[in-house]
Amino acid sequence: MISHDVCSRYTITGITAALPILKEVLPITTPEWISHRGLCDAATENTAEAFRAALEAGFTHLETDLRITADDHLVLAHDEDLSRIAGIPLNVTQASRAELEQVRLLQGGRLLFFDEWLDEFGGYQWILDIKPEQGERTLARLQAHWEGDARALLSERARFLFWDAGQQRQWLERRPEAVCMVPISACRRAGVACVAGLPSLAAIEPAGTYSLPPRLGGLRLLKPAVVERYQRRKGRVLAFLPETPQETEWSLEAGVDEILTNHRPG
Repeated sequence: MISHDVCSRYTITGITAALPILKEVLPITTPEWISHRGLCDAATENTAEAFRAALEAGFTHLETDLRITADDHLVLAHDEDLSRIAGIPLNVTQASRAELEQVRLLQGGRLLFFDEWLDEFGGYQWILDIKPEQGERTLARLQAHWEGDARALLSERARFLFWDAGQQRQWLERRPEAVCMVPISACRRAGVACVAGLPSLAAIEPAGTYSLPPRLGGLRLLKPAVVERYQRRKGRVLAFLPETPQETEWSLEAGVDEILTNHRPG
């Protein structure tokens, strides 16, 4: 588990001097730290080795990407082809599982398939990024898993991220109980409104999780006042991939609800 020593925030009026003593006694809830594709210091993203490393580092929430093979197996892969992680221009959605199982990745390891992932990592909290290419086929297969071996995970411990609004609508028609991240277009609208000090124009959905990067060019976005505008309307803020210690500190100072990161927590 992530220690409260790393990132707890305290709001006890009038007893600031006592905070070092009360630190372990009265911690305010820390943000949820989410490992983006696993911890890749010495492993390839989205592999069993990367997820094991993330769990060893203290993460309990993780994120991964789903695609579908030519023969209808779900596989964890961010890119549509394997050039970046395996050095070969093999298209994931046009290859069979048997072909993909033979691929060895540049940093070691191999691709992870949904059934293997479910067996080892299904007990944790996940964000599942549904890649839009062949997304309808991905959702059809995911539906079969929901009705079968993955019901508990998909209905209780998974949130779904879509890049195609039509695919998100299709999924929610099939599974209205599914929890989806706020679409990117709505995140952008809310971000512009809240940063500009016009939260009434943000159309924030209560309990919705809104991604917000630490900065846009030279402009710092993650500030306490900005995050408060979301939270006052019952929205949640996810710090999207802070890449430097300063950006991580901004995320903590701003009081975000979640931090999606490529790095270790803290």
